[in-house]
Amino acid sequence: MRVRFVLLLVGLLGLLAVSLAPASSSHNGVVASARGAYHWTIPASDVFGIEIRNQMWFKARRSADGTATGHFLYIQQVAGETFAFAIDVTCLGTPAANRAKVGGIVTYSNDPTIPVGQYGWFQVYDNGRAAPDTSSLVGFGDEAANEAFCASPNPPRFGPWEVQGSIKVRG
Repeated sequence: MRVRFVLLLVGLLGLLAVSLAPASSSHNGVVASARGAYHWTIPASDVFGIEIRNQMWFKARRSADGTATGHFLYIQQVAGETFAFAIDVTCLGTPAANRAKVGGIVTYSNDPTIPVGQYGWFQVYDNGRAAPDTSSLVGFGDEAANEAFCASPNPPRFGPWEVQGSIKVRG
């Protein structure tokens, strides 16, 4: 089981690496973008009462016509279980110069409560060199909730937590 999960993870990371390759000149209409690779742990003493380890890799772009593209891979470890989600980006909101709200449709999930076809979203803060970057957890729901999330200027409901890694927001 563990070997199968590792092979799956390597495959998903390979697909994500291809999508994170530098943009070609055909993407000149990009008006906002966000990307990152990071991890963080929510301690058991926090709001959930259980330690939650999180890893995220993502790249998202929004074109002048409002369409969003990209991918993200989210891995969460909790209570001895590991859950992985691959998501194709359908929306990217940038309510502030250093903040991005990314959402999309689940294309892979090993969590039976989050099926393929559901939507997932999160938000990040690119704090430059002045402070650590921060991220929310990924939320899940339907397409309407996903679009509302990206369009809303609201801060995260939970978090954001300081992360180790890098987040870059342009928008």
